[in-house]
Amino acid sequence: MPIVLIGALLLFFSPARSFSAEVMFEGYYKITLKGEHIGYSIQRYDFDQKAKKFTSISFLKIKVGDLIIQESLKAYSDDKFKPLSYQYTSQTGKDLKSIDAEFKGEIMDLKISDGKNLKTEKHKIPKGTFLSSFLVYMLLQKPLKLKEAFKYSGIAEEDGASYWGKAYVDSTKSQPNFQEVRILNQFKSEKFISTLATVKHPSEANKYVKAEVLGTESPIKTLATELVKRPTQATEGHTVPTATLSTLFGGVPVGKANLLN
Repeated sequence: MPIVLIGALLLFFSPARSFSAEVMFEGYYKITLKGEHIGYSIQRYDFDQKAKKFTSISFLKIKVGDLIIQESLKAYSDDKFKPLSYQYTSQTGKDLKSIDAEFKGEIMDLKISDGKNLKTEKHKIPKGTFLSSFLVYMLLQKPLKLKEAFKYSGIAEEDGASYWGKAYVDSTKSQPNFQEVRILNQFKSEKFISTLATVKHPSEANKYVKAEVLGTESPIKTLATELVKRPTQATEGHTVPTATLSTLFGGVPVGKANLLN
């Protein structure tokens, strides 16, 4: 269940601000399958002005029938969104997987474990490849024109591999405090739709300085996410591993650094 597929992606970056590892977004997403509430995800982004480094931290937990799936990801990129490193872990039932990745230019070094065996891999990635966790920001770097495709190479963190993808703006709608943008995306042969709340650049009509993902959907898989105001709206009926979240996020996220709050 790739984190990128359910679209828990958001970024708010203003280079004029001065801060150190300030949280720019933190939110809880309710996940549904065929309309049934199956779990939740938590997403946080921050930027360290001093280190010129972006961090994306995410956690996902869903239950489908008797199967419980849990994922966590901590990813790092520089201020130009060149990949630096990431750590990914997942547990599907009793099956474990972890990937520890480091990047040097266009070379990706991986350590992949199933909890029993460790293997190492080295891959060359296409120039300009970025971590898929930061896809929305990469879209913000481009003029978001209707029906104009943005082709990209992104790292699917859960696979430890890069894939070609394509995204474009399908429609826009003006709201009182933001512009609603509907983006169609194809990545890893999967198609999904993201609905963003965007704030336009003050002087460039087709550029944006802020975007929050309000929700996503995968029509084929009938899988959807929705940004919610209160954590309990996402976690109700599902266990919350406070120790795991504290280790990953440095404390249990409150999920208030977003548009809804």
